[in-house]
Amino acid sequence: MAAQRKRTMTLAEHDAQLKAEGRYDAMISTFRQMEEARLAWDAELARAEAPLVEDLKRVGWNVQSVWDLVNTSKPYPEAVPILLDHLQRPYPKRIREGIGRALAVPEAKVGWHVLLDMFKRDDNQTGQGAKSGLASALAASADDEVLDDLIDIVRDPRHRSYTLFFVKAFARSSNPRAREMLAKLSADPEVGTEVQKEFRRVSRGRTHRGMPRGH
Repeated sequence: MAAQRKRTMTLAEHDAQLKAEGRYDAMISTFRQMEEARLAWDAELARAEAPLVEDLKRVGWNVQSVWDLVNTSKPYPEAVPILLDHLQRPYPKRIREGIGRALAVPEAKVGWHVLLDMFKRDDNQTGQGAKSGLASALAASADDEVLDDLIDIVRDPRHRSYTLFFVKAFARSSNPRAREMLAKLSADPEVGTEVQKEFRRVSRGRTHRGMPRGH
């Protein structure tokens, strides 16, 4: 005789079991504390970001956060100088990441040396955080004029975790040195597989949308 399938416990039954075991109140208290901590952190970030939000409003962008720019499809060239200015201020890491990702547009090329210097000075090697925002900005604004800078970045082991950010920049270049760099990265035993996946993804995007966008 086949074993009977175990019935899934309903939410009410689960809560009743937790109460019977004396764990319900503690769990609810923990959830409330986590939610209060999240709201407090969001409020702290909003206060810290207020000067940037005000400056963006002055040029016509009525946003609540720089992340609103990251998530829009509308161009915002008039905001780029403001973003570059605020990028160099001592904001919390989450805000600096948002500024970097908002600068992932071709127009950010005017601040190339600022972006490059800040990226190189950031010692984060996780592939995430504020440095990932800077990597996004560099990759989106790069052209053949700064190809040497990109090659130096991916050759430097300190920036190893950010290699995939630059695949798109190399892929959209017609310079033979960019193609050579892509070939080397694709054959790399550590990052090669992921580079190949990213290159295929970028290539599909070019096929579907034409020339790649910087954002």
